Amino acid sequence: MTEILIADDHGIVRLGTSIVVKEALPLAKVTQAEDFDEMINLLSERQYDLLLLDINMPGGNNIKMVEKVLMVQPNIKILVFSSYDETLYALRYLQAGAAGYLNKNTSKADLKDAILAVIQRGKYMSPEVRELYYNTLTMGKSVLKADNPLNKLSNREVDVAKYLVQGMGIMEVSKALNLSTSTVSTYKTRIFEKLQVDNIAELIETFRLHSGV
Repeated sequence: MTEILIADDHGIVRLGTSIVVKEALPLAKVTQAEDFDEMINLLSERQYDLLLLDINMPGGNNIKMVEKVLMVQPNIKILVFSSYDETLYALRYLQAGAAGYLNKNTSKADLKDAILAVIQRGKYMSPEVRELYYNTLTMGKSVLKADNPLNKLSNREVDVAKYLVQGMGIMEVSKALNLSTSTVSTYKTRIFEKLQVDNIAELIETFRLHSGV
């Protein structure tokens, strides 16, 4: 029996996703978690074949989530299912160890295809992400930076920027990411320099234009 864990803080998303999972894999057993801590506890108790992971939920909102999951279950396949823009985030999460990345605006058919691809072949990339992936292999990261200024940011800078865009202050970001306030301030300075913005309003506008955040 295929064991599947859906981790998302929105009940309606978990319900809809579980329906699609059962359509794709009628014999699968589906378990749900509504926050990061519950997800880790479930992973500690039972072996799962596939984790459908929202990357923005209580207790977890950064790329380190993938690393922590794989520390608990090294062989699990992680399909990131997120509202964040694929062109900015997908390659980052694939490089961190995820088996696939899918935007929540996708169709039910695409979600079903992604689930089956990860279960059967161990990997899923949309046509857009596949093109980016092969472009980076042949042309390097410079091709990404030309397409989207947000690709200039490191993974950690993206994590910090996401919180800043949500209106959090330095202290709040430091607590959320378990970083010192001075470290967050340094990241903020780097983010502003790389994106050539002078304030939070301009940062928000940049993310609005180039990301699903």
